[in-house]
Amino acid sequence: MKAATTMPYRCANSARLGGGSWEIVSANAPGATASSPIEIDYLSTIQVRRQLSVDAEGVRRDCGLPEHVPLLVSASWSSAGTFVKRCLAQIELSDRDIHQRIDLSGEIPGAEVAGTLQIETSILLARDNAQAAALIAKYAGSVLARDRHAVCLDESTSRFPVEIVDFNAVFWANPEAGWRLSWNSLDMEAPFLRSVRLFVNAGHARVVQAVSDEPPSPEAKAIRDAIYFDVARSLILGALRNDEFVSREGSYGDGTCGRAIYTLIQLLFPGDGLDGLKSAAEQRPEQFGSDLQGKLRVFYS
Repeated sequence: MKAATTMPYRCANSARLGGGSWEIVSANAPGATASSPIEIDYLSTIQVRRQLSVDAEGVRRDCGLPEHVPLLVSASWSSAGTFVKRCLAQIELSDRDIHQRIDLSGEIPGAEVAGTLQIETSILLARDNAQAAALIAKYAGSVLARDRHAVCLDESTSRFPVEIVDFNAVFWANPEAGWRLSWNSLDMEAPFLRSVRLFVNAGHARVVQAVSDEPPSPEAKAIRDAIYFDVARSLILGALRNDEFVSREGSYGDGTCGRAIYTLIQLLFPGDGLDGLKSAAEQRPEQFGSDLQGKLRVFYS
């Protein structure tokens, strides 16, 4: 179930943005398409390309924009399994472009994706439209039209670091627990994929089955959602308790814990400052937990 999003300005008909699907090429599966699972490893690079059809004249007409206002075609990708989101490609359309076919392409590091790769293509306002009337897009970056394509990755090579361990054989986990997240919230410079580990209890058959079965049963989906919520809450609250993380506002290198968690926070709480979120988490922890649960949409189909 998807939440409806309403923009405070006129948007274009989705038919203005068309063309073929994204074509996916990886080191292990050349020639794969967006409709088929692909298998990757940490060292692979996923090459993506798409031929896009843009009715720029129709977009301007639908949105009430004058002919001289430039448009921007932008593609970005995100992966919930690693909490990473990045720009893939951008091409600006001039006021002379009426109906055009555009080739978009880019590369995605295999180490930064897991589970599902989502590619979003958007038509944006390239620059401010200072003379905009009411209900007309005014600011650069305003989304006028978009579409999304989901690409399923091979779960056998999941990018989120997960290990199945017998909790009866270790001293650092309750043998009755289903899982345990291990990471150091004081070291935000550490590589996320190397320093974060989700340990699943080998002695908990239902949890092991839930993280292994494809496609997941309704029970497995519910257990996965519970794990996802617990992991996200642990990472976000742990980071917000780190004063250095809050003061740096995401100024960490690519692939680090600091950058990954900051990206996750921005996706879930767009526009909210870290100082405000830290205060909310400390002063109203029950409300913060409820908000986070709602934003993650746990237990929805």
